[in-house]
Amino acid sequence: MSDDLFATIRSLWTIPPESPLAELLPRDAETLRDFYPRLRDYVSRAPRVRAGAIDPAAIVQGDIISMGEGSTIEAGAIVHSSCRLVLGARSSVRAGALLRDEVVVGDDCLVGAHCEVVRSVLVGPGTLLGHFIYLADSIVGRDVNIAGNVWVANTTIKGSTAGTIPIAFRGEKIDSGRTHLGMLAGDGVRFGASTTVCPGCIVLPGLQLPPSVTLYGTIDAARRHALMKHFFKTWVE
Repeated sequence: MSDDLFATIRSLWTIPPESPLAELLPRDAETLRDFYPRLRDYVSRAPRVRAGAIDPAAIVQGDIISMGEGSTIEAGAIVHSSCRLVLGARSSVRAGALLRDEVVVGDDCLVGAHCEVVRSVLVGPGTLLGHFIYLADSIVGRDVNIAGNVWVANTTIKGSTAGTIPIAFRGEKIDSGRTHLGMLAGDGVRFGASTTVCPGCIVLPGLQLPPSVTLYGTIDAARRHALMKHFFKTWVE
């Protein structure tokens, strides 16, 4: 079953193998388990480039490793003292956003107002975080739209002392090897507003999801259909 799980994970993102970000994407149990050390190593090796613009009123306490051409960090955005940031070309960090630990943002992406992003990768291009979003220990693909007030839980209510986080896949729970794991969201996903995403959630590419739902386990076309049916029955009919 774990082979099927990792085949599914590898299918989430379409990215040229020569892209530097390709090395960050998990391919098997080892690369999923070691995602954060690999993320830290990736950021440490990233070339130092400052081709973007930082508003003087932004609060930059951490280390901006790289800013691509045309990228911006707006007034009121906070690069926390723990943060090491790689920001792609033409990508923006809006006012009130908070970035902590290692954060990698691809080209043409948006981190919206009052979002908090921690130990995560936005592959991009074209990925948009709306406003008031918490995203931690996650990988989000290209052309993904996350609407406002979406919360991605990255650990259990008992915290890291509860052990590693399981991934629910085809009726089984498979150990991720991670004490902190948010979501793995494929290319082209659309998240409705006011959504809660449980730890270890996988969302298959191209799905348009309703608002005000709780996502758990592996979200495929069948789960999406059930969520939409429940939403319309509850709020529309």
